[in-house]
Amino acid sequence: MAYAPTINTQFDGNRKLIYSFQIDNTGGSTTGGTTIINVSDLATGKQNQPCTSIALNKIWFNVSTTAVADSATLQWENTGGDETFLVLAGYDDKNFSTIGGLVNPNTGGNANGDVNIVIPGHSSGDIYSIISEWIKYY
Repeated sequence: MAYAPTINTQFDGNRKLIYSFQIDNTGGSTTGGTTIINVSDLATGKQNQPCTSIALNKIWFNVSTTAVADSATLQWENTGGDETFLVLAGYDDKNFSTIGGLVNPNTGGNANGDVNIVIPGHSSGDIYSIISEWIKYY
């Protein structure tokens, strides 16, 4: 069985994006993969301007793995080397709204605004469920 997450964009509005990502590995796949939140594919702003980056505002997750090394990671995509900014393991939620969200610190020419959800090779029975709310920037 290949890497096949269930992905749903719950809401793609002018200022916010709500994104849902799930893998229920009861089928026994050991193949990991990367899912990209591509900001250029998101809805445009009020003046039809394209989204250039997103900041993580809130996240709810249940990442139940048999090995800690199989934890999910969120990365800022960067041609100079992707930068991990959050490792998800266990069952928890995080709220970064009081600081304006987690913003990509790399605004140089190497950053494209995209976010990677990276799932390493995993074991049968591992479950990944991630719901995230993002602030959109133009």
